Amino acid sequence: MENRPNIPTIEQWILHLESLIREPMDQVPLDADEHTKRSYIDEFQDEFGSRRATDAPLLGRVLGVRVSTSDRLHDLDTRLWNSLSEGSQDWSGLIQTEGGLVESDAYAIEHRTLIELCALHALWHLDSQSGGEFRPRIDQLIDWHTRELQPDNGINRPWGVHAFIVRSIESVEQSTQLDAMLHAQTLVNNCCVTFGKPDILSAIILYDSVQALKAQL
Repeated sequence: MENRPNIPTIEQWILHLESLIREPMDQVPLDADEHTKRSYIDEFQDEFGSRRATDAPLLGRVLGVRVSTSDRLHDLDTRLWNSLSEGSQDWSGLIQTEGGLVESDAYAIEHRTLIELCALHALWHLDSQSGGEFRPRIDQLIDWHTRELQPDNGINRPWGVHAFIVRSIESVEQSTQLDAMLHAQTLVNNCCVTFGKPDILSAIILYDSVQALKAQL
């Protein structure tokens, strides 16, 4: 008898992720008025006092608030998140057709891993809103990640984890299922290392991933 891998279902993943983020997400004003939400976005910093260019569009998406984005040049992940926030349709030309999303020699490995995963996260949403044309490319990117990049390359943020979870369930190849599952598990585990639970930004990322997973049901 063939031994099939024991792959968690989307429902099991949702329950697991929701249990991890319940405490840190208590401080996020999900049900507040728009003024409170905008103030939270404007003042947001992580536990280390840091703020990134992708924070505002991520928070805007999670809180259902339209945020303004800057016109200055950004890395690919921020450009895709800004496109998502603005409802722009001009993002498809930014997606390379082979390999990763950015050039291998353009960044140190930690920074590249962060940009690749964060961009993948945004690309999933952009593709979902535009009819799924890029889904085969997203699957290629997931498989590329599991072959070429380690999920713990110093970023400890679970960007794109929902994409790996869906790939672990939908792929017809057992090896691909297992690789994607392990990648997802590592992303989730690593964001809990510092505090024993997800830091606030990781919790918000996971909340957004949970919503993406629920949309698959």
